[in-house]
Amino acid sequence: MDQNSDDPKMVDGLFGPQPAERVRGRGRPAHVWDRQFSVRICNLFACGHTVEMVAKVIGLSQPTLRKVYFSEVAARDVMALKVKSEQLARLTEAAIAGNVPAEKALAGMIQAEQVKVLGDNVKHRRAESAPTRLGKKEERQAAAAGVKGRFAPREAPPLLLN
Repeated sequence: MDQNSDDPKMVDGLFGPQPAERVRGRGRPAHVWDRQFSVRICNLFACGHTVEMVAKVIGLSQPTLRKVYFSEVAARDVMALKVKSEQLARLTEAAIAGNVPAEKALAGMIQAEQVKVLGDNVKHRRAESAPTRLGKKEERQAAAAGVKGRFAPREAPPLLLN
């Protein structure tokens, strides 16, 4: 008949020999990647949640989350921007198709993003230009260290060598 019919790992099915269902070993079966979980994880990371909180919400342990959803965990820092870019792409496609509310929403999102980026640039510029101010104690310590003349701290004695 068929050369695979003697093989215990193969079972004849409707479309020919099919692999038999794996005999389950001991313990709980391993978690398998799921698109719904992936979308939920991406949204939680986009909101700024930590790996610990996301694992608790999803119902997985942190090691399992890191093992199965490693690409989502690796991109968690830029996930908010990724989600926003996908949303902008969908709005752009709808606006090209002639959807007027999509055009208005797209213009609003672009304007809001431009304002945010401009505000970040101004904040970074201010942080770079502003000198760090010393407190009262630091100013007094710096002034005391710079004293010269009669009230200057004494020099240390030379080291004695054998």
